[in-house]
Amino acid sequence: MKEGIKDLASRAMALGARAFLLLIRVLPYPAALALFRGLALIAWMVDAFHRNVAVTQIRSALPAENAALLTLRVFTNQADILVDTIRYAYLSDDEIRARVTVEGREHLAKALASGRGLMMLTGHVGNWEILLHLPRILGIEFCVMADRRNDPRLEAIVNEVRALSGATILPPTGKALMLIRELRKGRTIGIVADGRAGPREAVYCDVFGMPAPTNPAPAFIAIKGGALVLPVCAHKIGGTYRIRFAEPFDAAARGTKDEAVRDLSARMQSWVESMVREHPHQWFWLYSRWVNRSDMRDIIRQGKGLREFLMHRGMNPDGPHLTS
Repeated sequence: MKEGIKDLASRAMALGARAFLLLIRVLPYPAALALFRGLALIAWMVDAFHRNVAVTQIRSALPAENAALLTLRVFTNQADILVDTIRYAYLSDDEIRARVTVEGREHLAKALASGRGLMMLTGHVGNWEILLHLPRILGIEFCVMADRRNDPRLEAIVNEVRALSGATILPPTGKALMLIRELRKGRTIGIVADGRAGPREAVYCDVFGMPAPTNPAPAFIAIKGGALVLPVCAHKIGGTYRIRFAEPFDAAARGTKDEAVRDLSARMQSWVESMVREHPHQWFWLYSRWVNRSDMRDIIRQGKGLREFLMHRGMNPDGPHLTS
């Protein structure tokens, strides 16, 4: 009985997902944006927790900004990401190229000419999903690793959409080792570097002047794979996207010890921060970057500032780990 109900729910969710995709595809683009921005506005009004997460972090990281207004723009930017991720997947190669400008091509050419493994590094800023279409935009090959969903029907739909990008999607098996092997073969991988880590594996990096527990995996993979690291970001500018490559840097030159992982992690986070400062509403402030959700709830409930909380905990780059 339970299996039958579960299967029925799975079928209903898959049907709903396909109807959702079709709606975004058939609506005129301005109408699709207006609809989902409107839904994002409603979410901003009713989702007090994530709204307060964003406000709390913005006030500590960017005190000169109007936190409430910026938070609203963060919510509506999520609507743009959703609509554009789906719409761009179904554009022709010519259509997508007409909607994207690319800066820093010389940095990409320099990195590719080296013949070495290349890590294209980005963060949860702009629309990182648009970068999956680089094979169609620039004719390059690269792979990314993606988590799998427990529901096979939903997983099939997600894979159908992602397959349209031209990027190779690797299963989350082997994880770091698989990506290191790709780099050692001289191939290109893509990775998002600004994730929070748990207490056992975290390295602490300065992010907006505050110690942020950071996942060391991107730096570890780059170093072990002997990669060149090529920062890249896709910011939305008006109705189009600007993909910008920065100067590549050599992960292998830093050695292989723990200090090298910390140093490279810090450089990665510094670059992500620079991208956020350019377009602060396009970072995922809804994600609790500096503390776990439980601590963030305490901060919000007690009316504390994030910096005050971190100082009270005695947090510094070499200090005790946060719980996760």
